[in-house]
Amino acid sequence: MPLTGKDVWDAIVKLGLLSGPYDPRTNPHCANAEKIARLLDEVLTKRQNWLPSVVETDDAMRTWEANTPREYVLRLYKFLNTIGYTVIGIDAAIEREVGKRTALTRDLQAKRTRP
Repeated sequence: MPLTGKDVWDAIVKLGLLSGPYDPRTNPHCANAEKIARLLDEVLTKRQNWLPSVVETDDAMRTWEANTPREYVLRLYKFLNTIGYTVIGIDAAIEREVGKRTALTRDLQAKRTRP
């Protein structure tokens, strides 16, 4: 869901940096909030587009691992182990998530077929 100038303006007001109603036509600060929202959307889109392409398939992860300096891969592995991820735990979590997704898909299909 893309950010709007109103979203950015609300954050600015909550931070106490500026105050007043949101009206980009008369208030130049509100107009700037629109520009900030567009720039933030661009940055967030780039970030969101990077991660899913890496983790969607095993082949993509292998390619990432092969193209990433070994130190960074090992640091990621160390971090995941430190916070409690294990191979067995990860496998079990993947199976649970797949089960949830397939159950949700089945429910949606059942709702669509009912009159």
